[in-house]
Amino acid sequence: MRKREFNYRALIGEDNPLLRYRELREAAIDEFSQRRYGDASLNDILKKAGMSKGSFYHHFGDKFGLYVAMMDLITQKKLSFFYPLLEQGLDTSDFFGTLKLAMRATTEFMLADERMHHLSNRLMEEDDHFRGQLFGCFGVDYYQSFNDWVYQAVQSGEIDSRYPPEFVVKVVEIMFANVHKLLSAGDPEHLLETACQVIDVIQHGISSKKGDA
Repeated sequence: MRKREFNYRALIGEDNPLLRYRELREAAIDEFSQRRYGDASLNDILKKAGMSKGSFYHHFGDKFGLYVAMMDLITQKKLSFFYPLLEQGLDTSDFFGTLKLAMRATTEFMLADERMHHLSNRLMEEDDHFRGQLFGCFGVDYYQSFNDWVYQAVQSGEIDSRYPPEFVVKVVEIMFANVHKLLSAGDPEHLLETACQVIDVIQHGISSKKGDA
């Protein structure tokens, strides 16, 4: 008999079973924030959460289902920091100003729970096929949306057309993924100020001399 195909989309939203299983949610975030998907141990997660395999497979289908459910909760958490920015719309006429607002939201998200920041970075390390499967469950590819925004900024002249949009996207992704390495412990406002300085470096460079036009 063919195994019934699990509906991963059913794990997303108000019926997300991780909302009822706090121990499993915390164990999953701990494990996936430290290891890429393929290296993460489902057995270690279940052992730490104290959940039987039978109950787990019934609710989540498999390891990928758990990842989908976990990313649903984390995405909603992260978006809550971006709502003010999203309500204003991504303004390509002030690319760097909007980028600073995005950096502020990212930093506040990181300060709320550093594990989630690292988990987002792990996702960036996954291959395109895995990310495609994941975003296929959500119906939205947030990375592609960001890429489109960068392309629009190039077309509007906010970003120098000498630099390929793909290169700019990678630079910004690396910056966002490693912002925690630039921040030392201290007052949150100081951390946010440091994060914005990174945007200034990208926009203006670090040279004290202006080159010839």
